[in-house]
Amino acid sequence: MKRIVCLAMGLFLIFGFMVTKAQSQTMILKAVTAFPKNHINNDPVPILVDKINKRAQGKIKIDWVGGPEVIKSFDQAIALKAGTIDMILYYPFGYMKSVMPVCEAKGLSELAEWEERKTGAFELWGEIFEKNINAKYLGRLHSLLPFKIFCNKKIEKIEDFKGMRIRVMPLYISFIKALGGSPVTISPDEIYTAIERGVVDGFMWPNVGMISWGLQEVTKYIVDPGIFQMEPATMINMDKWKKIPLDTQNLIDEIMQDMEYIASMRNTMLEEKEMRVRAAAGMKVIQLPPADAEQFVKTASDATWAYLIEKSPKYGPKLKELSSKKALPPNTFPWQ
Repeated sequence: MKRIVCLAMGLFLIFGFMVTKAQSQTMILKAVTAFPKNHINNDPVPILVDKINKRAQGKIKIDWVGGPEVIKSFDQAIALKAGTIDMILYYPFGYMKSVMPVCEAKGLSELAEWEERKTGAFELWGEIFEKNINAKYLGRLHSLLPFKIFCNKKIEKIEDFKGMRIRVMPLYISFIKALGGSPVTISPDEIYTAIERGVVDGFMWPNVGMISWGLQEVTKYIVDPGIFQMEPATMINMDKWKKIPLDTQNLIDEIMQDMEYIASMRNTMLEEKEMRVRAAAGMKVIQLPPADAEQFVKTASDATWAYLIEKSPKYGPKLKELSSKKALPPNTFPWQ
């Protein structure tokens, strides 16, 4: 009996040692997001994390430690470059202005992320990320959903934007200036107070996400048409990426590509839900007259590309070319 007990204890200790050793060999990736964990724009992030953690089978584990309460949103790209954090799961391109001057080009793309993988734009962004942020660019969880102007002034024509103070990020600074407005840069969590106190007359945000800040409570109008498109990057510090086994790197790439479709589909459903919430709060949609709407969209593209190409003659023209629908191979379908 004693021999059996000793054998059982020995097997238990061996098993425990094996589990401890396996756990110690798991590479932990400390990850953050630009927005708090419960923000609606983070909708696909838990799905992405869960898929990678389960299928990696203990080789790596993503530990999503939080959002701007851990590292301020505008500082996260700098922290990733320095290796202070290992991964950013959801991060607007426009927040990378200080480390990636051409960042605004992503929001100007005419293509979904899976289409950019066919034109060479994805590979070019990979080069830009590695050179500027020391990061492996994995892709973009949300595609195609536009930005809107939300404001407390009733707009009837494009000239009405003149003199308006609009909260911005780098993507649409040139556009707001071209409209005659005054861009104001503040962090997302300060928009509510700025609108409530009249510090700004409006703000721009994708057509999903403003309700997570409660902004429907202090905002009256939504201006159509939408412009630009959502551009949240997912990336890993390059030094950390190189330590990940090749088969696990390939797995992460595979999952990320699947998630680009899944997340964009889910975002469309969330858009419908959010529009109902905004309507229930009393927000009204303003549709610009046809000629003004056309000028509105054209101004957004022309003003921003002109600024980018002047600022980055190396990457600006190439990104414009590869991000155009004209760059797609013939007979390309969305699901290919």
